[in-house]
Amino acid sequence: MKPLNEVHRLAILDDAAITSTLLVIARIHVKLALDHSNKNTLSCRKEVIRAEIQRLRMERDRILERRE
Repeated sequence: MKPLNEVHRLAILDDAAITSTLLVIARIHVKLALDHSNKNTLSCRKEVIRAEIQRLRMERDRILERRE
């Protein structure tokens, strides 16, 4: 049997609006991670990217916590 948190998270994915928002967050995160991994990306840009990824993680966590 799955832990309770996993059950709640699966239930969240049933909500199309939330799923859409989480997918947008994931897409942005991936694009930022790719930009960060580019050897030509300046260190100041990488710092901005890390901050934005952290903000996205916090937003994702906030969405998931609201639904538990």
